[in-house]
Amino acid sequence: MNFEIVDNIFQVIVFSLIVVADIVCWFLHKNRLYIILALAHSCFMMGTLYFVLYLVIRGKVPQFFYVSEISWIASYLFLHSYQIVGYKGQRMKISVIPLICGIGVAIISIWSGIFGLAILSTGVFALAAGAIVYISVFQILYGDAPYKSSICILLCIILQVSLYISSSFFHDYTRFNLYFCIDIVLTISMAMLLPCTFMEVGKDDVH
Repeated sequence: MNFEIVDNIFQVIVFSLIVVADIVCWFLHKNRLYIILALAHSCFMMGTLYFVLYLVIRGKVPQFFYVSEISWIASYLFLHSYQIVGYKGQRMKISVIPLICGIGVAIISIWSGIFGLAILSTGVFALAAGAIVYISVFQILYGDAPYKSSICILLCIILQVSLYISSSFFHDYTRFNLYFCIDIVLTISMAMLLPCTFMEVGKDDVH
């Protein structure tokens, strides 16, 4: 069987389950972070679902898959919203190390041509990824609150960029390779945001 189908089905199943868990946590604790996580996870899942359905029905990778691209980018925009809500009240300032990391990720994203000819999609992702990395690194270095979620989000961005870059070196997606290894770790890292959030905020409300 084409391993790309296996990998994407695994991703859809994991994200579907974690979305349900996000919603359950929100009902129990009434914390907005869980709803934002549910939106981030569901967007990623819907983008992958479209991709895998196209693979199954048409038997080939779509040449242009803007639906998936928009969904995946939306997922990271929701993660950025998660940071804004979660770190509200904490002082942020311009800092050299986080700025270098953020700009570096943005440049690498654009240079690698993540979404090919879709320049707008690549630009939006690069900006979102740069902002997310800046806040994550700043929180890890200078934040006074638990930063497990920051490490997790930073890892997701690094893995996502690595995934796109690695796709340039692998052209046989019928067998397991490094590309799928990165994608599986990315899926698990995204899912781990829920337990990280639970450990950091517990039952506290975010208003």
